[in-house]
Amino acid sequence: MARGNSKFTKRLGVSVEALHTESDLGLLPLRSGSLFSPIFQNGKYRWAKVMDSDGMLVARRQVIKGEGASPPNEVELLVGVILQSEDSTSQTKPNPLGKAALNHIPNGVWVDVENDERRRLDRVHVLLVLPKGVAPKNAARFKTAQRNVENAAAFMPDAESMEIPRGASAALMREALLKKVRRHFKGRGRPIG
Repeated sequence: MARGNSKFTKRLGVSVEALHTESDLGLLPLRSGSLFSPIFQNGKYRWAKVMDSDGMLVARRQVIKGEGASPPNEVELLVGVILQSEDSTSQTKPNPLGKAALNHIPNGVWVDVENDERRRLDRVHVLLVLPKGVAPKNAARFKTAQRNVENAAAFMPDAESMEIPRGASAALMREALLKKVRRHFKGRGRPIG
């Protein structure tokens, strides 16, 4: 996964790696934290890197019977939660807004999963993680980042913001993230917003 230089972002990465040990979530092993999409140029489709994430969680969710004839084979969706540290990157509106808009890329967002396979995410949810608590001299800067992150999450239906104390350990981050992301992979209810 991509790692910013901040201690907060590094601890966020460690906590995401620890979430991969939660066997009940059924997370897939990933080769990297990079996101890709096919783009059309010069009469051909080619892969382009959309961005590197600060953490990514991907799992399969089964589609159960509903209306109409049920398909003979089991159908699964590939659901992804993309985590982005907003420690030092949200001083301008376009930064968090661009991350929050991942689900609107026309050819979809693709990830590299186990067995060197590149797969399209059927559901993409972006979690913008903002470290809470700054020195008084940085309070105005934090308020700008907080406003930009909250606005980006409000603009896009498949994004949300989350504040975690700046000094939180990786273990505390992991617990907070687990509470926030579990619904995307397990349980009832709409796994967005």
